[in-house]
This record gives sequence, C-alpha cells and structure tokens, in this order.
Amino acid sequence: MSTLRLTRGNEDVGSFLSVLGTLRETRLTAVLGYLVSRFPGEFGPLLGYRHLPADEVSVEEFDNGDRYDVLIRQSGECHIIEGKVGSTQNVNQLLRYICSRRRTRKPSLTVVDEGSEFRQAQQRAFQQVRRRVKQLRFVTWTEVAAVCLAIAKKRRNFTTDPTGAVIANELASHLKENQMTTEPLPEIYLRDVSDINSVQLYFRHHIYKCQTKFYNSARRNLYFAPYFTHRMAEKISADNLVPVGEGISFVSRVEKVQVIETREVQAYLKSDGHPKPKEAAEIIRKNHREREVLLMTLGEPRLMFVSPVTKAKLRNIIPFGVGAMGSRSCTFDNLLAASQ
Repeated sequence: MSTLRLTRGNEDVGSFLSVLGTLRETRLTAVLGYLVSRFPGEFGPLLGYRHLPADEVSVEEFDNGDRYDVLIRQSGECHIIEGKVGSTQNVNQLLRYICSRRRTRKPSLTVVDEGSEFRQAQQRAFQQVRRRVKQLRFVTWTEVAAVCLAIAKKRRNFTTDPTGAVIANELASHLKENQMTTEPLPEIYLRDVSDINSVQLYFRHHIYKCQTKFYNSARRNLYFAPYFTHRMAEKISADNLVPVGEGISFVSRVEKVQVIETREVQAYLKSDGHPKPKEAAEIIRKNHREREVLLMTLGEPRLMFVSPVTKAKLRNIIPFGVGAMGSRSCTFDNLLAASQ
C-alpha cells in the first residue's frame, strides 16, 4: 500500500491523533479511558486494579465542579486515574478529587505523567494524598505506551477488537512523536563543579545537587561526569593520591534523580539508606535558599581519564560557548572522542 507524506503546521506527523492537533491532556486521558474499557486485562496490572466483568469506566465525568479524567467503578469502590502532560501533579486538585469520592470507602488513585514519582512523591503535601487513598500508584506515559505496543503486537487483538488494537498503536505512536516516552540512552550528564561543597558531596557522599529547573535535562542520563574548574582541581589534588587537573576525570553511575523539599533532605536521605544523612544534608542545605533541591544520587566515582577532558577538547565534539558548561549531556562516544 502506497502512502503520502503528511504534515500538520509544517511538521511531519505519523499518527492519527497527531493529525488532530497539539498534545492535550484531555485527549490523552480520553483515549486511555477508551483503551482501559477495551483491554482491562492488559491495563489492570499497570494501573493498579483487578478488573471484573461488572466494572464501569467513565471518562470526563463532572461532579460538584470537578472533572475526573478517568473513573473505574468496582463493586462500590472507586479508582481515580488522573493524567498530566509533564512531570508535575496538582496536589490540591488530587486532594479535592479524593475527598469528593470518599463516600464510605477510600478510593484508589493512579497518576499518569512523565515522572511525578521522582519530582513530587517525597514532598510533605503529597503525603496527605498517600494517607487518604486505599492505594496510590505512579505510572508514566512510557509505561502506557509499552502496554499499547504489546496490545498492537498480538494478532488476535486485531481479530477480536481491531478498532481497539489500532487505537492502541496510534496512542503509542502519538506519545512517541510528542516526546512523551523515554528510552534509556547511554548519556552522561556534564556539569561544572566549582565550589568545595559540591566536591565534598561528590566524593564523600556520592551526591550532586542543583536547582530543580534542571530536572528534565538531568533525569534521563545514566552517568554523571563533574567538570572540575582549575581552582577546584588544585584543591582535590592536594588530598588525592592521583593528581587531578582541570576538566573531566571522574564518571559515576546515576542511581536516582529526585526533587526534594530542602527542609526534608535529611529525612529523605535517612529513608533512602544514606550512611551519613545528617552530614550530607548540612552540606546540601548550605547556601541553598530555594524551597526545593534536585538531588542526583550516584555510584562510586571512577577515575576514567588520567589526562582530564578539558572544554577546549569538548568543543571539538560538543558545540557550546565560552564560559560555564551549563546543563548538558553527551554520549560515551562523544566523551571518548574528546579525550583523544
């Protein structure tokens, strides 16, 4: 079958949902609700419910001024599904939904987005949500897309429910086209390290901290490589058996990227099993005046380059201006090529 190139607003599109227009939460959740009703067995394990023949699915239901994305009613119980484009949920909105639906039993809640589990789950306000529901589950659009693709890959689905199977495939394509899905890439997060507190956090506590505005650029990386400025390199060399020069010498595996309320850092580190949560928290909070902080917990620093990779070398591979590195990523191939 021959096809023609299709564009909308001068951009190529490859799915029916993308032809309808820009990315909209209501459209995504409406399609999700439709697919849940057609393939309850496939979506149940992901969204956190065990489906029964008598279940009912409601999309865009209004109640007392509130609009619910998706509701699943099960034998007197209620399962709320709230979807968002991005990585932030409206906590006040969630609390209002929960209170409205809490008739005789606690409702269950599933939030679908691009990573609120790591951006908000540890915040004090979100703990109120956790206490007021029977079950709280975090799901990403990447996971939704994976279920959709699994549905589309089974031939029998195109026989038993061809419409549902096609729409499942379309939703997966639509999410990918709009960068709503993430596939792990062997990328390295590069940041300047120019103060002694950051050096201590990195070597003593295997942590890197920065402003929360860098969450999206930081969260998809598998490794972290600090760029030590000339002044910091001299201080490190004074206490290190291996001399360290200006540039990138060490690389660490990224274990977790999390946004934490600054005042809750010590409690979070303790619950995460950090060996010295109080000492690390004091360093993190020092000179940090913002309400929240982004923490990147890391593996053991590994000396990868005895001859450091400098910005002069990096510019030959990764174009950026003079001065601070900023928030950027590169592949191992990029970094190895720059080290030559």
